[in-house]
Amino acid sequence: MGITGEIKQISASTLELLKEDPLLVKVFRDAQWLPESALWQRETYWLGYETIKKEARARFDKLPKSQGLSRFIPGNRRQWKKNYDWQTLEQQFLAEWENPELDLHKYWLELTFLLAGYVPGYYATSQGKIPELKVDQGYKKDFLPFSVIENSVWDGMPLVNAFGAGKEIGDENTTSYGPMRYLSPGDEVGEILDGLLELSQEGFQNRFIRESQKSELVPWIDWSEEEMLDCMTDYYNEIVDYYQSAVRQHKALLLYLT
Repeated sequence: MGITGEIKQISASTLELLKEDPLLVKVFRDAQWLPESALWQRETYWLGYETIKKEARARFDKLPKSQGLSRFIPGNRRQWKKNYDWQTLEQQFLAEWENPELDLHKYWLELTFLLAGYVPGYYATSQGKIPELKVDQGYKKDFLPFSVIENSVWDGMPLVNAFGAGKEIGDENTTSYGPMRYLSPGDEVGEILDGLLELSQEGFQNRFIRESQKSELVPWIDWSEEEMLDCMTDYYNEIVDYYQSAVRQHKALLLYLT
């Protein structure tokens, strides 16, 4: 199945809660697996889902008795910032998961290159990014720290870090592949949306076509796949729709690998 990328809308109030106490990020993610979660109305084909539900419920039931979350290091237990009303918190998190995440599946890497001009985790290689992107010496994170770069030398269109942008929240154990990142509602989400709309579907497709015709192809993308352009275009439009929905509803976004 591989590593998948997801973008999740959340309310401004839930984002503030997670920022105040980053330990809750892991609890928030766990809420999607609870028996009462709307996920199970959408994902009816999952195998072993009853076990997943029971395990999630058992973890949540232990939260009121715990004083924090272990980081899997004996004697290194981090404390909750407050004494929470766990029943109220559970309902708040379940409500957030009524609106599904945007699943980019395994194509988050290809999309990041086509939108933002670099391959996450490989930008230090000769073909891992376009030349105009500069990376500070010693920078080691998978995603480059920018939102939108206007008028790129690449093609005159904006570079839009629609999946790679955002500030980190939580720690390396939040997901199996590092911390989540977030974009605050309003200007941060809106800036990305403006960049996506300026790039446009036509600009996105032209960028793909130009790259696919080069003599030295970026090796992390399967340019030989006949339906790859259509596939990437569909994801571009889904990302635009999801960002537009977030802006209309004044939602924040979480971005993460899983």
